[in-house]
Amino acid sequence: MRQYPFKRGFKPTEERLEEAIKKHFGDFKKEGDTYIVSFGAIEELRLRIENKKLVAESKTNPKAPNDVAMNTIKTYNKFLEELTGYTAKERQKLLKKEIERD
Repeated sequence: MRQYPFKRGFKPTEERLEEAIKKHFGDFKKEGDTYIVSFGAIEELRLRIENKKLVAESKTNPKAPNDVAMNTIKTYNKFLEELTGYTAKERQKLLKKEIERD
């Protein structure tokens, strides 16, 4: 499970989450406040907003071909950047800071 904070100006709303999921992944299922997506090398991706953060839990297919895996990563990173406002590099820096605090 990963938690992604939202940059100032990027609202953590279910409406924005739903729009971003439709744009990047297409169809989804919803169980309560959790959105469930299957895309490329991701067998199941569960997304929800909790305490003003995006919570993501994923199950990936380790046997997916390299090109499918690369496309999945690119799409997922674009999705996260559009939704949270943080690039992959910025998310990495935030994670390092969080680890150093612990």
